[in-house]
Amino acid sequence: MKIGERIKEIRKKKGLSVEVVAEKLGVSVSTEYRYENSSITKIPIDVIDKLCKILGTTTSELMGNSLENTGNAAESSLLKYDNAAEAMTSILKLPMLAAYGGYDLESMDDEKMQEFAEELLGQLRLVSYKYKENGEKK
Repeated sequence: MKIGERIKEIRKKKGLSVEVVAEKLGVSVSTEYRYENSSITKIPIDVIDKLCKILGTTTSELMGNSLENTGNAAESSLLKYDNAAEAMTSILKLPMLAAYGGYDLESMDDEKMQEFAEELLGQLRLVSYKYKENGEKK
């Protein structure tokens, strides 16, 4: 299911009209319709954030990210891969990350993919340290 279909589905479940969502979002009704019919394929992240607030959902749910319930909470919270390339390919194809785009997995060799993975991890470390208890680096 495309993001536009999910926006429309959640909007309808919440009993909201296109007009109300468009007004709260600060866009025209036609723009909201274009989001819902996926004629606008690259929705800006700030618009995604606003849509989530308006629709009372999470970015992950709106983007279609979910893990299958395996019955084991610890297992279902982890994705398992056979190798680093498989892991990176899967991670980079997540709708939330893919929304930022600008990379071509098909043109990356294993070394370039590893470099990209390390860069992503480094960026995550930079952002996440401030959310640890007492803001201490570990």
